[in-house]
Amino acid sequence: MRIFTVASVFILIILCSGQAINVYASTDDSSIKPIVKRAFDAQVQLSEKERSLKDIKELMEPYFTRKFIPLFLKENLVKTDHGYQTFGTDFPLYYIPFFTYDENTIVVKDRNCFYVVESINHRQEGPVQYEKDYKGVRLIRENGKWKIDEVLEKVPEKIVNQIEGKQKDTTGMTEGTKGYIIHSFSSVNKNLNLNHPLEKFNHRFFSLNSFLRII
Repeated sequence: MRIFTVASVFILIILCSGQAINVYASTDDSSIKPIVKRAFDAQVQLSEKERSLKDIKELMEPYFTRKFIPLFLKENLVKTDHGYQTFGTDFPLYYIPFFTYDENTIVVKDRNCFYVVESINHRQEGPVQYEKDYKGVRLIRENGKWKIDEVLEKVPEKIVNQIEGKQKDTTGMTEGTKGYIIHSFSSVNKNLNLNHPLEKFNHRFFSLNSFLRII
């Protein structure tokens, strides 16, 4: 009985260790970054041609939560002669920010969420320096997958504090009270071979095809 107990404990330790490794591997920067990029690409594709509502939802469901999808569609979807499509606007709502996907785009883990954040005015030149204005998205787990649940016009202060704390400390990872920065995007861009969205768009949310269609 004692031998059986010791063996059981040993096996349990191995299984738990393996599970911990798998959980960590599935929730680091390398898995979050592509989700955000593919989600942005999905939003871009909605402007390229007319689609049925079913096709639109199938395109978005892998990357956006059930709560987010109807909010985005209500605000941006337009009924056309042969289905539905999105068009450009000067005031886009529920669109993923136009991240540069370089060292300025940062992933932060906080409790059960991931935040992908970037300062839209991080490249400041001249004698006058302005306070950084951060934009971002929040991801949560839904049905076992990380999905975008919110586009943030204002990033929570605790997340901004973690980012700015990391930028001041170049000695390594900076842990916050309830979260920590996973990684900046610069170290994995080369492996993922991300294409810049401008290859598809002449404007942040306005495709050339959509513009020609309107005029």
